[in-house]
Amino acid sequence: MEKIKKFVKKNQILLIAVCVCIAALTVAFFAGGNRSENKVQTASTASSLSTTNADTETTSVSATEKTTQNPTDSAKSNKDKKDRKNSEDKKNSKDNSQNSNSSAVEKSEKSEQSSNNSSSDKKKPSSSSNSSSKPNKKNDIQPTTQDKYKTDPVPSGKPKPVEPEEQETKDTNLYCTFTITCSTILDNMDDLDPEKIELVPKDGIILKKQKVQFKEGESVYDVLVKVCKDNNIHMESSWTPMYNSAYIEGINNLYEFDCGSLSGWMYKVNEWFPNYGCSRYVLKNGDDVVWCYTCNLGYDVGGGYATGE
Repeated sequence: MEKIKKFVKKNQILLIAVCVCIAALTVAFFAGGNRSENKVQTASTASSLSTTNADTETTSVSATEKTTQNPTDSAKSNKDKKDRKNSEDKKNSKDNSQNSNSSAVEKSEKSEQSSNNSSSDKKKPSSSSNSSSKPNKKNDIQPTTQDKYKTDPVPSGKPKPVEPEEQETKDTNLYCTFTITCSTILDNMDDLDPEKIELVPKDGIILKKQKVQFKEGESVYDVLVKVCKDNNIHMESSWTPMYNSAYIEGINNLYEFDCGSLSGWMYKVNEWFPNYGCSRYVLKNGDDVVWCYTCNLGYDVGGGYATGE
């Protein structure tokens, strides 16, 4: 034991060097083993990549070979597509042509129908009473020639309306005749408000025909107010801006709707029922004015034309 100790002590440096060498060899040994494993893994990865590339190349080559070997199939497919497209184009063209022909036929038929209608209209006799009548067909569009106060064209030879704000009164004295009647109520007593029966004269005449003096430029309404005042006859009116005229609601306490839903007061001058308000009718010397009560929108007094029928 002592010899060993002496030997170790004597050769201590040498032993350390040997240990170092052994340790170095051990490390080198393990390091070499890891490198060989890495090389093996790298080789395996390279082999896998080469295999994959080879498969890809094979697939590409097979696809190329298929395309190259069957050029007729590809051409045939392209040809089929073109044929289908041409067929669809021809079909669409044919449909468009049919639609065009159909439209042309319809236009031609409409044109012929319009021509027939115009020729038939020329054959029909014209009538002034129908100038403001309702169209026969709902789809017919009649041009309107009404003025801003909803007045239809005035018949030829009849005086045109004069707006109250444009009327000029002169000191010249003129004369006209004036009558107020409600005789139509006598034929419709069943429709009359029971409270108004005693207001209806037995002969239906509220004011017998009389000669009335007025100023040049005065309207039918102006003279009516004067006549009712001079003869103690009740009269009530209201202003209607839409028609730019006074509207007579009641005379002698007989009002509109007192004798049915179609009843009310109307006026006529020289046997003509004007189609505009009494404030717009300027009287002339010698005119004959009649105020009459209607129970049927003027048809029972001869004034149906004034309603536009």
